[in-house]
Amino acid sequence: MFGFLFKRTERAAPQPAVAPQAALRAEARQVSDQARQQALQQAQALSEEGAAVAFIAQSTFADARLAAAQLVQSQPALEQVLQACRNTDRRVAKLMQTRLDSLRQQQVVAAKAAACIAQAQRLQQELQLMPNQVAELDRSWDGKDVPADLQQQFTQVRAQLAERLSAQAGLQHDAIALLSQLRAMHLQAKAGVSDAAPATLDALEAQMAGCLSHAEATTLPRHLASDFSQEAQALRKLLQDLQQHQAALQARSELLANWEGALDAPDALQPEAMRSAWSALPRLPAELLDDGLEQRYQALLKQHAPAIAKPQKIQAAPAAVTATEAGERPPIAEALDGLEKALEDGALQQAVDFDKALRAMDFKQHKPSATQTSRLTQARSELTRLQGWARWGGNVSREELTKAALELPPQELAPAELAKKIGSLRARWKSLDVSSGSAPKTLWEGFDAACTAAYAPVAAHFQQQAEQRQANQLSARALIEEIQQHAQSALATDAAGGTVVAPDWKTIAQFCQQKQQAWKNLGAINRSEKKALDNAFAAALQSLQGPLAEQQAIEIARREKLIVEAAELPANQRDTAERVKELQARWQEQAKALPLPRQEEQELWLRFRSACDAIFAQRKEAASSADAERRDNLRRREEQCVVLEAALSQPTAGLAKILQQAQQDWNRGGQVPRAAETQIDARFQAAVAAVQAVLEQSRRQAALAQADALRGKLVLCQKMEAAIVSSAAADNQSEPEWRGEWQALPVLAPAFEKILAARFERALQNGAGYAASLESGRPLLQQELLRAEIMAGSESPPALSRERLQLQVEVLQASLKAGASAKNIEQQLLHICSLPALMDDAALQRLLKLLM
Repeated sequence: MFGFLFKRTERAAPQPAVAPQAALRAEARQVSDQARQQALQQAQALSEEGAAVAFIAQSTFADARLAAAQLVQSQPALEQVLQACRNTDRRVAKLMQTRLDSLRQQQVVAAKAAACIAQAQRLQQELQLMPNQVAELDRSWDGKDVPADLQQQFTQVRAQLAERLSAQAGLQHDAIALLSQLRAMHLQAKAGVSDAAPATLDALEAQMAGCLSHAEATTLPRHLASDFSQEAQALRKLLQDLQQHQAALQARSELLANWEGALDAPDALQPEAMRSAWSALPRLPAELLDDGLEQRYQALLKQHAPAIAKPQKIQAAPAAVTATEAGERPPIAEALDGLEKALEDGALQQAVDFDKALRAMDFKQHKPSATQTSRLTQARSELTRLQGWARWGGNVSREELTKAALELPPQELAPAELAKKIGSLRARWKSLDVSSGSAPKTLWEGFDAACTAAYAPVAAHFQQQAEQRQANQLSARALIEEIQQHAQSALATDAAGGTVVAPDWKTIAQFCQQKQQAWKNLGAINRSEKKALDNAFAAALQSLQGPLAEQQAIEIARREKLIVEAAELPANQRDTAERVKELQARWQEQAKALPLPRQEEQELWLRFRSACDAIFAQRKEAASSADAERRDNLRRREEQCVVLEAALSQPTAGLAKILQQAQQDWNRGGQVPRAAETQIDARFQAAVAAVQAVLEQSRRQAALAQADALRGKLVLCQKMEAAIVSSAAADNQSEPEWRGEWQALPVLAPAFEKILAARFERALQNGAGYAASLESGRPLLQQELLRAEIMAGSESPPALSRERLQLQVEVLQASLKAGASAKNIEQQLLHICSLPALMDDAALQRLLKLLM
């Protein structure tokens, strides 16, 4: 069926023509590649930022612009390049934008740091530095990413502030310690006089003066200096008093010592004599009175009182005798002592009470002694004199009170203050009745009239307040009625057109809040009506607040549900932000529809915001961790690039393994920052291409070496076979020489080495009939060569075109029958190399061409 193929005339195979357009495109592509490489070299050779900016503006190659953009660092240049490449080169624009954002962030950090330093310098200039100001400065300072010079400057100023705070603390501690020492000296000085006390006091005052003259003295507590000055003055006065009254103290101590030494002679110790002697001693100031001396004196009086009652032989009642035997003081003596003491102190009312007590005593039962009678007479005389003076002074004081009451109306005082002053005047009038006796009727009438006239504005004010309370009461009742009417109308559910209209809870809540505020601003109400009106208002308001509270409980449950939904949102999903915004919008709608009580609203909102903030915090943390992971991936990929670039200088034997491992590591690596993704990919691909070029060159060299070795061994075999056929083997070379030439050639691939070695050995052995087999195998060799050329798609000699066409049909039929098990070109070449056939130069060249 393919016979028509053999009838075609032999003609040369047409050569494919190259279209002019394809040639032009290839030439243009080559020119463009050369220009791109030249632009890349120019960009890599740049060293100045200005030149890089100019190159980016005029370059038309994106890779060259990106390489030149690595030199742009200043903000003006970055902005210029960004403006020029915003719409033309996305990679360069993104790189510029990233660097601008970094610069602006650095500027913001530097500005904050400068503001903190300025604040610290202002604090350094303050006369009074507070620790809370320094604490606030520390809270506002964030040392992360701060330039080194600003960090150092802040550290220096902060150290100076710390020194000032330390100096303030030390100064306050010293001043407080000085005050404590001064107070301790004051307590010790009350017990006795120390010779070193004045000198110590002077030293303490000098130290305090030093503290007050310190640079940080303004930070001392204001009361500290005044307290120290008052304490020092009191101590100095006490020391002076001690020095002045030392003799009086010594006399009291010696008198008590003499009395205590005379305990064995009770007749020498009489209470009246002891009192007289004790009263005759020089008086001491109140601050120098020693409780110990007074207690010893009272103990001696009590000890010797019963011993004196026996010699007088007074006929007293049995009860009095019992009291005397029990060691108790007679009531006459106690009342008399109290009277004298009251007269001495000027306490007229107490003196009158003691005199009444003495007058109520039965002097027959408790007969006073002569000394007591004399003392009583003298005391009553003094009491009468004082009463006269008191009565006169009381009348004078009452006239002053009347005058003060008459002067009140012109002063136009506030009613409350006026009532207070009038009450004070009346209280003082009553106290004069106690201390100075009853007042004359005329004085009382004048004082009462003046107070009544002065009290008239107060009474009018109180009347006005009463009327206002009555008006407030009416307003309260009207407010209660308004709430009741509003509750009936607001809570009524209308069914218009078959649809139930729910109450407007927001309006009800606002109405309740307004009425509560109105009730608070209502003003005072009579106490008799206050409780009833409060209960009525609470009941009326409860009719609205009860349903409102139920609805608010439902609304709280809805808010709780929103909080739960927000808490359960997964933070790592892409639509989480939109869902959070949706929840926030729903929250705002519900808050507008029905406001909750302020405290509950605030609490729920804080919980909801915390749930939302937690989600954004998790997303931010995830983004930060992802950024950190991308930076780590970028670092690892840079290391992989470095390893791959360094492998170019290593032997080519291990390059393939290094390249395979690098590609596996690269494929396993994660994402890197987008700004550096293109650059690092280009770097890796360039390194891979360089390694592959080295490997390809090595393989090409190895293939050429193998081809040369195969050519040499084929030529050697062909030479030996030609010598066998021409019977010149013995004349040309011996077997050792043939083997030497064979061993001098490189070893081939195992398959070809095995076949050619067997062919070589057959040629060396030159068995019987081998030359004839070589001659007879030549047609088969030519046919197998033609078959191999057909399988390889290579050209055959023009003279064999007919045979080639015929053999093509056979090869096609054989391949169709064999299918996947058909012989390939490599197996065909191995078969040709193994054939024992004589090969001329033309056949050898055809075989070598196929092998190449």
